[in-house]
Amino acid sequence: MSKINIGIIGAGFIANEHIKVIKNINDMKLYGITSRTLKKCVLLKKKYKFTKIYKNFLEMISDKNIDAVIICVSVHNSYKILAEIIPYKKPFFIEKPVGINYLENTKILDLVKKYKTPNMVGFNRRHYSIFHKGLKLLSKNGGIIGFDIEGHERFWQKHKLTKVEKINWHHLNSIHTIDLINFFGGEISKKYVISKKTSLKKNDNINSIFLFKNGIIGSYKSYWHSPGGWKITLYGDGMTVVFNPLEKGYIINKNFKSKIIAPSQYDKIYKPGFYDQMKSFRDLIINSKIKWPSLNIENAIHSSKLTEYLANE
Repeated sequence: MSKINIGIIGAGFIANEHIKVIKNINDMKLYGITSRTLKKCVLLKKKYKFTKIYKNFLEMISDKNIDAVIICVSVHNSYKILAEIIPYKKPFFIEKPVGINYLENTKILDLVKKYKTPNMVGFNRRHYSIFHKGLKLLSKNGGIIGFDIEGHERFWQKHKLTKVEKINWHHLNSIHTIDLINFFGGEISKKYVISKKTSLKKNDNINSIFLFKNGIIGSYKSYWHSPGGWKITLYGDGMTVVFNPLEKGYIINKNFKSKIIAPSQYDKIYKPGFYDQMKSFRDLIINSKIKWPSLNIENAIHSSKLTEYLANE
């Protein structure tokens, strides 16, 4: 088959990380790039041998040579760009979060449903090789019994956030870990939340317990003003798996001996999860179908809705 011509919207750090991966996937071609900062595009075109620089994203999406686009812009611009490119019905990959809040996400969902535009949302942690290795090990012993997710935000360090960003920080950042509630647990049957507001209009101290339809029990905790990082503990029969930080994992057996979970070679070379994630997007372009663990906007709305619930419960 001929190569898939990819257009990149954005020329910042995350765009660079995706470009490194695409360059090394045989059936994908770095065809075009555009950004508000065209000087960056010139540098990237020279470094990665892009075919073309576009003046703007509408010129790119209108080009019949472009098969799919990857959107790596600030969340303040993503809604406007998505609203204009979705009617072209070309497959797109958008970095999370899709919109700045749940309302924006639902409006974008309405558009992709209307135009039936294939899409994927970049929840790269769903593609961490160490997560999948941990799950595989647990599955050999009956699977996950329960899990704890800690999504502390270190909010006192966020001095440069705007007022809008502070109000919507649950969607802008906490959704990274909140989505993993659905990833590890599946469909929620019952949820119990105790939370309170301190310095924000929304909850910044959250302690919650979930019962899933498959019988798994999970918890999610987030204390925004207390030192701590992101951590996940998976509990199984005779085995506990810990990810702390999320990019490093180890197993604890019944004898309390631990063993490191080694990441895949691709997660060592590239930003973790990015290679497997991009392969999944390639498959979406070819087959027009999304496969687990990837999410499209219709799937991702569940994490957005849960994020909104935890923020305002």
